[in-house]
Amino acid sequence: MALTADQILSLAPDPASAKAGSQLATASKWDQLGRDDRALWGECQGSGKTPYRTQIDTSEPAFKCSCPSRKFPCKHGLGLYLLLSAQPTLFSRASAPPWVNDWLQSRQQRQEKKAEKAVEATPAQAEAAAAQTRRREEKREENVSRGMADLQTWLHDLAREGLASVRERGPSFWDGMAARLVDTQAGVLGARLRRAGAMCFHTMVPGWERRLANELASIYVLSKAWQGIDQLPAGLQRDVRALVGFAVSKEEVLAEAPLRDRWLVIAQRTNEEERIRSRATWLYGVTSERWALLLQYAAGSQGFDHAVAVGTEFDGDLCFYPSALPLRALVLHQSPVLPMHTPIPAPAGFPTLLERYADALAVQPFLEAYPVMLPDVVPDPGGRTALFDAAGTRIPLNAAFRHGMHLAALSGGHPLSVIGEWDGESLLPLSVWHGGRLYNIETDLFE
Repeated sequence: MALTADQILSLAPDPASAKAGSQLATASKWDQLGRDDRALWGECQGSGKTPYRTQIDTSEPAFKCSCPSRKFPCKHGLGLYLLLSAQPTLFSRASAPPWVNDWLQSRQQRQEKKAEKAVEATPAQAEAAAAQTRRREEKREENVSRGMADLQTWLHDLAREGLASVRERGPSFWDGMAARLVDTQAGVLGARLRRAGAMCFHTMVPGWERRLANELASIYVLSKAWQGIDQLPAGLQRDVRALVGFAVSKEEVLAEAPLRDRWLVIAQRTNEEERIRSRATWLYGVTSERWALLLQYAAGSQGFDHAVAVGTEFDGDLCFYPSALPLRALVLHQSPVLPMHTPIPAPAGFPTLLERYADALAVQPFLEAYPVMLPDVVPDPGGRTALFDAAGTRIPLNAAFRHGMHLAALSGGHPLSVIGEWDGESLLPLSVWHGGRLYNIETDLFE
């Protein structure tokens, strides 16, 4: 898989690793370079006597290195991949050495054992495990219901008092109720309430009072939905449970009927909260015209399990999480990832975006972010507050967007296509299609 340097750097767990990997992309630092149809490898001399053995399974890609770094991929893996991108002739075609073959075989064996484990359980064992899971979930549901009742009382009191004095109470006012939700096993909702409270202290966010009121109203409606969850459609029940904090196992998701398509990797964003990093990657199915969201998490300096670079594509089967509006998905099977050569589909205009978003809300009223592609938009002169379409319609940009000047410079006053997330009020740009090239805002231009 011949990825570009920008796509390879987007796999780095942090900017420091990306910088260190770039410094290692030099032929003089490597020995025993080689590659075959599946992997590439090399040895890099470090501070010790024995060089570090670095190997990459290019079909995913996946990385392994003998260095002591806990980052994934480490700087050696990034450097080796960047060297291939810059100087592919340095890598001679050869049979993989034993240490590479052993790793590839162990990966294959783990995958086979995982598949065997899924079918090993007898019907009686499966039934006993299911019964135990039901009892555990029933107990948790009781705890969550108590937390929801406390949350509604707290919100009623806040509604009577108003938002005028919430800043004076400080973060502890919000943290206390959020901690109560965590104690009653509704941790995801607790984190959302804590983020809502943080709006009070973002003085640069225009209209924070209205935004906060809307968010608290949504949280209240969600708590009411929990109380009447049995009356909701099956898909929406799953959404409510997920928003409260009930996880769905990967095995359950992968048991769903898969959707086969050619998937374009067209947008990505990475967030960090309390040393937990999340990476949201948006895919678009060429034939199905479906969006799919790959959501991954990593703690500390860990890397993400499935490295996916913007500007690539692959044929594969995706299984979607049960939902009234299925967006989040897992990859069941995929072909080797290739640089994207399929052009992105012609985006629809802003009025169509609003219609589609309204339809999505009618199905899933708790939708927080909706993927969109907007054609022929021009940033305002500073690129900080809005985009304008061909009809002159002003499309406000999300206050969290920090790359307005870069976006304006790329545009140069000319139209471009923007891919991002719409929250009902503003757009968060993630990628730009311009001049026949896809730019990932997070890595390609601005890091």
